[in-house]
Amino acid sequence: MVGWNDNDEELLDFLNMNWRTREQIIKSDVQKAHDTGVAETLAYLQEVAQERNFVKLLSNERLMLMHTLKFDANSPEEVKSLEAAVVQLDESINCFNAMSEDPAAYKKMEATYSSKKKEAGLPLDAARDFFRSHATRLTNSLAAKGSHSDKQIIRQRKENLKVIQECYIELQQKTLGKKPPGKKQGLSR
Repeated sequence: MVGWNDNDEELLDFLNMNWRTREQIIKSDVQKAHDTGVAETLAYLQEVAQERNFVKLLSNERLMLMHTLKFDANSPEEVKSLEAAVVQLDESINCFNAMSEDPAAYKKMEATYSSKKKEAGLPLDAARDFFRSHATRLTNSLAAKGSHSDKQIIRQRKENLKVIQECYIELQQKTLGKKPPGKKQGLSR
């Protein structure tokens, strides 16, 4: 028969002690400083998203990746994933630089992509690959254990990644002289 025993009382004592300790931490000055830091980080990330500055957004995400890699990665698999993300992000910067510095060369390169490696007529280059894989990585981070504040920052990073992708696609369209889907040339309303 299952019932109350002495081991249950010992476990209950441990749980109560953990709860009291957690309550002390929540009310501490250190926790208040942490909460303020999280709020300021979120506000900054939201502000940068509003600016829609592609270079600043990518630079911020690279910094967040490097910080996570240095301070938060807690398994060899996570380290490997974060290192791959940094490499992919750097490749994205190379794509952006290629478009910005030599649009004619980027146009020639676009012709080498098969239709299977295009979306809405635009190349699914290294930058677009990064956006997809990193969105998945951030979604997986949200599914893992973590504090509410950590998840708030990850959600904002995902939002910023969407902005980065939108900015990049707009630049691709401009560089390649392509109209956004749904817009017809020569017609106006």
